[in-house]
Amino acid sequence: MKKIAFALVLVLAATSLVVGLASTDTNAGARKICKQGLQTHPMAGEHRDLMRQCKAEYKAHKKAGHARPTT
Repeated sequence: MKKIAFALVLVLAATSLVVGLASTDTNAGARKICKQGLQTHPMAGEHRDLMRQCKAEYKAHKKAGHARPTT
């Protein structure tokens, strides 16, 4: 009986962790995506301007119904 209860607790904990990570990934947003992209692939120019441009492109991409771009 204790083994079944322990297994059930582990399954519930794993499920809640997976759901939490998935929702965090889903709601990442433009700021996080752009910041990661600029850190990975530095570009010449003002950081603020690059972030504005990236966010605008991200919003246009999402509005068009495409999946979230990966960095």
